[in-house]
Amino acid sequence: MSEINILGVGDILVAKRLPSKGYCGYDEIRHLLGSHDACFGNLETTVHDNEGYPSAFPGGSYAMANPAVLDDLKEQGFHVLSIANNHALDYCQKGLEATIRNLKDAGMAYVGAGRNLSEAALPKYVECREGRVAFIGVTSTYHDSDAAGPQGGIVPGRPGINPLRRIEYYEVTEEIFHALSKVAEETDMNDGYKWAVAYGYRKAGEVSPASEQSEELFLREMKFVKGGCNRRVNHPHPADMERVKTAIQEATLQADCVVVSFHSHQMSGSADKPAPFIVEFCHTCIDAGANVIFGHGSHELRGLEIYKNAPIFYGLNTYIMHNEMQEVEPFEFYERVRQEPSKYDYVGLGMNLRSKGGTRGLCADHKAWESVAASISMENHKVKEIKVYPVSLGFEKGRSQRGWPVIDKTGRILDYFCKLSSDNYGTQFELTDGYARVIF
Repeated sequence: MSEINILGVGDILVAKRLPSKGYCGYDEIRHLLGSHDACFGNLETTVHDNEGYPSAFPGGSYAMANPAVLDDLKEQGFHVLSIANNHALDYCQKGLEATIRNLKDAGMAYVGAGRNLSEAALPKYVECREGRVAFIGVTSTYHDSDAAGPQGGIVPGRPGINPLRRIEYYEVTEEIFHALSKVAEETDMNDGYKWAVAYGYRKAGEVSPASEQSEELFLREMKFVKGGCNRRVNHPHPADMERVKTAIQEATLQADCVVVSFHSHQMSGSADKPAPFIVEFCHTCIDAGANVIFGHGSHELRGLEIYKNAPIFYGLNTYIMHNEMQEVEPFEFYERVRQEPSKYDYVGLGMNLRSKGGTRGLCADHKAWESVAASISMENHKVKEIKVYPVSLGFEKGRSQRGWPVIDKTGRILDYFCKLSSDNYGTQFELTDGYARVIF
C-alpha cells in the first residue's frame, strides 16, 4: 500500500527574509512541513529585483519580494507554489516572467501562470517516496489584463494567470427591472456598447435594449433578468471549467493524487462564505477526478466541506503576512494614499496613511491573521485521513514582528474553524492535542 502525506497552506505574502536563527515557534512549524511528502502554498507576491513595470491595475498594493525568499520557503519545506492570484502581475508581464525565472532557478515547482494559457493551465508534479502528486492552480480574482492568452499560429500567447471567469447575472422583480430600464434609457449609459455590437466589436446580444418588453437588460457589464425574486446568480465560465477538467483528467493518468488550488475573493453574503460559482467549480473538479481542493484569497477563514469523500478547503487564509513590509512601492501607491511628494519612497509612512495608523484594513482585522494548515493522508488514490492545524500570525505583535506563522496553542482558532465547517457544511471533527481530525 502506498501512502502520501500532503500539506496545504494559504496565502504567502512574504516580503522579508527568514531570520537567520529562525523565530520563536519556527522549529515546530518547520517540523510540521517537513513531516509531509508534498507541501503547497499560494505565493501572493512577485519575486524579482524590481523588474517589470508597475501595473495600472495592481492586486491591491504592489507586492514584490527579493528572490532569496524562495530559498527560505524551500528551507521551510515547500515543494510547489501557486502563482495564480491577483498580485501575479503587479509588475506586468515582465514581472511575472522574472518571477517564473526565479522560481525555476530556485528549483521550485509552480502552477497557475505561464508564458501562455496552455502553460498556465498545465498540472505540475511533486515526486514523493511512495507516489506522485499533481497540482493545478487557478484564480477567479484578477484584472482582465492579467489572464494568460492562448498560443495561436505565428503570434505568441500572452503571459498571465490561469483564469476562472464566471457567468453572472442579477434576477430582479418586474418593478425593479422597470426602474433599471428607465435609468439605462434616460442616461444613455449603454450607447457605446450598442454601437460596438452594431459594428461587430462586441458579440451580438451582449447589450439588450432598455425596454419593458425585453426580458433582460444590461447596465454596462451587469446583466439583469426579470424574475420572481431579487438575487445574484453565477456559474463557472464553461470554457474555463472545461480547461481545468482537461488538466485534471491528464493529471489522474500521471499521478496518484490530484490537488486543485483556487484563489478567490468572491463571497456569498459574508467573507467567510464562498460565492456559489466557487462551490460549483469545486464540486465539478472532484467529479472530474480531483482528490483535494485548497482555497485561499479571502483573507479570512472559510470552512471545510467533505464532498464525495474529498476535502474542499474553501479558505485556508494567510500563512505569511508581510503586506506592510514592502521595501519599495511605485509612484501610484504614494499618490493613492496622499503622501507628501517629499516622503515618496518611505513605505512605512505610506502604509500608515493607508491604514489610518493601523486602525483599518487587514492590519486591524484579527481574522486576517488566523489560519489553518491542512494535512491530507492519501492511500491507494483515496483520502485516508484529514488533520487541521491552527496557525497564528501574531496579530497582537507590532508590525516588524508579526506575520510569521506559529502553531496556535489557545484552541480558539481551531474551535472557530470547526464550528464554521460544521455550521456551513456539516463537517464533524475529533479534537486532539493541537489539531482536529475529520470524522468521515
